[in-house]
Amino acid sequence: MSAAIRRRLGDARDDRGSVLVAAVAVALVGAMLAVLVVATVISAARSSGKDRARSTEVHSAEGVVDTVYELLETTTPCRWPATGSAVTGTSPSVVRGSADVAYFDKDGHALTCAGGAVTGGVPATAVVTATATAGDGSTRTMQSKVALTPTVVNGRGAAIFAANSILTTNSFTVTTALPDTQVDVWVDSGDVDCNSNVTVNGNMIVANGGVRMANACRITGNLWSKKNVEISQAHSGGLQSVGGSLFATADARMNSGVKIGGDIVLTGSLTQWGPIQVGGAIRTGVAGSQIPQYVSKRLPEVTYRPDDWTGFVISGDRQAAYRSWVRSNAAANGAQSWAASMNASGTQCSVAGASYDLNGPLVGPTVPTLFDTRNCSQTRFENGLNIKLRSDLVLFVNSFYSTGNFRVTSADGNQHNFWIIVADKNPNGVAECSGGIGDIKGDSGSLAVSPITVFMYTPCTIDTNNDTQLSGQLYGGTVNLRNPVTINYVPIGIPGVELPSTEPEGDAGYRVDVVYKREIGTP
Repeated sequence: MSAAIRRRLGDARDDRGSVLVAAVAVALVGAMLAVLVVATVISAARSSGKDRARSTEVHSAEGVVDTVYELLETTTPCRWPATGSAVTGTSPSVVRGSADVAYFDKDGHALTCAGGAVTGGVPATAVVTATATAGDGSTRTMQSKVALTPTVVNGRGAAIFAANSILTTNSFTVTTALPDTQVDVWVDSGDVDCNSNVTVNGNMIVANGGVRMANACRITGNLWSKKNVEISQAHSGGLQSVGGSLFATADARMNSGVKIGGDIVLTGSLTQWGPIQVGGAIRTGVAGSQIPQYVSKRLPEVTYRPDDWTGFVISGDRQAAYRSWVRSNAAANGAQSWAASMNASGTQCSVAGASYDLNGPLVGPTVPTLFDTRNCSQTRFENGLNIKLRSDLVLFVNSFYSTGNFRVTSADGNQHNFWIIVADKNPNGVAECSGGIGDIKGDSGSLAVSPITVFMYTPCTIDTNNDTQLSGQLYGGTVNLRNPVTINYVPIGIPGVELPSTEPEGDAGYRVDVVYKREIGTP
């Protein structure tokens, strides 16, 4: 057998077995290519998985930052979520994220944030640091710096603030010439009776009462009411009774033809005495949380604190200074020696511009000045009296009455501010009509002529009648506005007094401008 094999091999030609060798070589190359392909696929899969995981974590962290942006528009979060972390990615692995927020004032000083409240200053910037963590423990961190601009200007307050109730009738109008400034009429407690050619070019908020509208009463902005709303007549001019949306945590009743420009949103029901026109949606029976929330703010207390009036002349006896001011003007006007305004021992509580008294105008001091007439039971200006201002002026009074075309004008053509304040005599943090203080009432003529701005304040009643026109703000216990009255809203406030915001609860946030957003190393 072995001899046969040797013979066969000996007889074989030199290329015997080459096909087998080639086949084996091809198989080896194929195997090597397969191994390479598998290795490449495995590497690519691993790289893709890492990129996907990284992208998921980065996008999750970025999404957390975006969530904080939204929260900053209405609140001041110290952390999101308040505790723990939130699921920000679910497939194929769970990713969880959270963010810390640090606040700084305009000078870059760090502020304290706890429980959603920032203390130590007014936030001007915030740094949001968000971290996303995958199931395998890997993390990515995004950081963003934002500039914060308050959406509410604290201290501006409403055009009209009535602590108890408000009566608007017979051609009353409230408006504003200020750009991008909303007019708000606020009724803190009590009902609103709006009738007879009344126009509010802005919003009306009735924080703890109801609203009745009739006879061409019109609100061009939003109407918010705690209690029932009744619109008993469509606007006689075919106009919208409410130009914006109507919100009430109660029921509403409307007569045929009533027009609402926006939505009607009620926690109660809507009764229609015929077809009405609504520019938006009608939603009834909603939860209270689904509409803006307002709460009573109470009339801010204003007491006699001259030191609050920085830049004003406040030294010495301010009652004597007032009397001296009136007498010097009377003398300059050539008043009769027997006139009450000339009486050196008089009180000058009542001043008339007529020839029998002052015989001309009261020209104001050249520098901001505070006068005190609280020794008078009533400060009374009448019969053509014209106060010509050359600078800002404030009168603290027990009560005030003007009649006979009393005017406040500018002596030099420049804008000046004029305050009439009935100060609360009991400094306990609550505005009270007690202790001998009283009302502010204006009859028969214009009170303030542009460019003069006036602020009237009393815990009692503000009562305007007979063609009163003024630019400024009115804050009173009860406010009665009737018989051609025009209020042009110009916010000047009261020094030392924080006027309550007219924004809904939780809406006093910030405009958020992104300075940068970037990935950083995990802290």
